[in-house]
Amino acid sequence: MKRSKYASSQVQLGSIHDIYQRLQEEGYLISETALRNWVKVGCIHAFYHGKKALILYDDVLAYIKGDCNPEPAA
Repeated sequence: MKRSKYASSQVQLGSIHDIYQRLQEEGYLISETALRNWVKVGCIHAFYHGKKALILYDDVLAYIKGDCNPEPAA
């Protein structure tokens, strides 16, 4: 995961691929396909920049740990 030259810690918002890589580095055995599916069905909220989905690392961890109750899609 890329670090900003202005930030002292890792960036919390990233592409699905970036967040997937960070999860792998930290020992979470989650596939990139699973992350994409969770975003697609609305389990994890995403911000879109064009077609690129950006997700928050903390949201993914909350969902994995069961601390998150996603709102159903409208």
